[in-house]
Amino acid sequence: MNFFEAIERYKSAGDHRAHEMVRDVMRTYDFMQRGMDDLPGPEYYVAFRCLRLLSGKLSTIKYTYADYGLHTKEDSPEGVFAEHVRMLRDWTGIELTVENYPELERYLSRYFVTSFFELRAAYETILGERSSLWMELTREVVDEHWEAIATALSYAFERVDTTRTEKEVVRYINTAVKTDYIRSQFSGLRRVRREGRTRYVEPKYYGPEYAILGTNNGNLGALSLRQRKLYDKMEAIVKEDAKAGRFESYHVDHNGGYRIKNRYVAERLGMHELSVSRALRRMESVI
Repeated sequence: MNFFEAIERYKSAGDHRAHEMVRDVMRTYDFMQRGMDDLPGPEYYVAFRCLRLLSGKLSTIKYTYADYGLHTKEDSPEGVFAEHVRMLRDWTGIELTVENYPELERYLSRYFVTSFFELRAAYETILGERSSLWMELTREVVDEHWEAIATALSYAFERVDTTRTEKEVVRYINTAVKTDYIRSQFSGLRRVRREGRTRYVEPKYYGPEYAILGTNNGNLGALSLRQRKLYDKMEAIVKEDAKAGRFESYHVDHNGGYRIKNRYVAERLGMHELSVSRALRRMESVI
């Protein structure tokens, strides 16, 4: 049974052989070493698309297959390493170099998550060595995220017309898989902008002080008696909302923390929004 026949079998009987064909390639075929010349079948192009969704750009695969819906670029290992250096510096202030990579490796694996494997591949290539653990790490990533990938494949298989040309079928599957996978990953996340940049964060409740003033380390004792009375009223509202899981009237900041909206708290307190905004600015300036 070839790949397209397996897709039709899934449509008619719910057979998951097509999914397993993609998974087998993802877990066993080393694109990093073999490249993409003369791939054995269309499922290999689909598997590569899925791997890119999990690991970012595979920097040592220097081929472009735009006609299959793949959009790799000829990125050198040095360029990929430099890209991660820039991202780490912009978000944390840490300066990563080839020399200090070993001592930062544990932290980098937690910070970049699946993109870390791309960074490590670039580092090892710069040094002229390749880890024999590469495919083992790849298999771990595939197994960990397979449920989401399989769901995205199902979405694509159910909609693709396998009577089209091989390139058209693969291009459609790759586009549909990417669309459904990214949609699933952003489910439950909030988009926030800071200094012209957009990122997605998981909303979290850090407590009433953070929801009101944006910190959990303020000196509430520095508030005046009048300010403290107003703060206590706001705190009661936040605690009530948190207990009920009611955060519709809160926005999310760049840390993912829930922050109560001035208009909402003003309505709850029977105050003007401008008065609330001024009061909060004064509180923030003294704590």
